[in-house]
Amino acid sequence: MSARKEMKDHSAAEIAHNWQLEGGIGFLLRLLDARYDVLYQNLTRQNDITPRQFGVLMALYQQGPLTPSVLAERISSDRNTLSEMLKRMAARKLISKKANAEDRRSIQVQITAKGETALLKVIPAAARLQDLLLAPLAKEDRAHFLKCMLAIAKAAPTDVSSTSDD
Repeated sequence: MSARKEMKDHSAAEIAHNWQLEGGIGFLLRLLDARYDVLYQNLTRQNDITPRQFGVLMALYQQGPLTPSVLAERISSDRNTLSEMLKRMAARKLISKKANAEDRRSIQVQITAKGETALLKVIPAAARLQDLLLAPLAKEDRAHFLKCMLAIAKAAPTDVSSTSDD
């Protein structure tokens, strides 16, 4: 075994030995996601719209009809994932699709009356969810926490292939 390989293995073993699981970002993100899901289900007490569908409906409610590509960008969603979600939402009549008057090659998606009713029914619980999720933080820390989360979420992709030691 080369000295470099041995050092690399030792370093990885040392890192693993000293790793604090509770301090790992992936572990914490999964905990936050699980907490959010439980609070969403408990507070909304409904199965009409999921948290992701809530985002779609909110964007359409606030901005009116959008093309799927603009909607995907607005809610930071992969277009293929969004496409499948829109099919399910259209089947449930939460949204409707129509020809795009500005570009006949595309469609626009809009919220329906049923979708608006479902969204507005969930809004008070969603607002309460925000407050409950941030409650463990001091009031003066909440805006900073959200700003930090947004900075990480919106950061440009990192090229991890250039950090390889191989």
